[in-house]
Amino acid sequence: MVKLSHIPNAITSIRLLLVVPIAFFIAEESHCIALVLFAVSGLSDGLDGFLARQFGWVSTFGRLIDPLADKLMMVTTTIVLGVLDHFPIMLMLLIVTKDLAILGGVFSYTSLAGFPKIQPNLLGKLTTAAQIILIAMVLVDLCMANILPEQLFVSWYWLVAVITAFDGVYYLGIWTARLADDPRWKETM
Repeated sequence: MVKLSHIPNAITSIRLLLVVPIAFFIAEESHCIALVLFAVSGLSDGLDGFLARQFGWVSTFGRLIDPLADKLMMVTTTIVLGVLDHFPIMLMLLIVTKDLAILGGVFSYTSLAGFPKIQPNLLGKLTTAAQIILIAMVLVDLCMANILPEQLFVSWYWLVAVITAFDGVYYLGIWTARLADDPRWKETM
């Protein structure tokens, strides 16, 4: 029997599984299908966290897999869109570099000091939301034959670039401070 407390993790796992079909449909230029799947993925990102917090179903698995699913979705979709020339390469590189650096920081910290307590913060949530909105806008525009004005994209590209850069610097500071304060890290020096 499935426990209700596993619902948020199931939703997150489904979101993780949607990464490949979304990338496939973008690559095949089936943008409307990719948009629908991406919308389901984006909405599920909020739903799983809401359910976990609302009903006390927060789990270690969820704390680990939810941000991983977010990062994998953003990295994969921005790479596919960037390679197909539907997304600015420099913004793609910024998003990919920031997300890989964060994942690398978590894995490095884990190998040196054990699994960290990961606390989502407002800047990280805003960054993820802005990136989801931008990817959705790109997919809407591709699906609807350039329906959105170019200036809207320019504004969102800059907004996402600035927020993503600040988010990356913020996380770099957090992980650096954590390692500097951790006696196990000091022993390795």
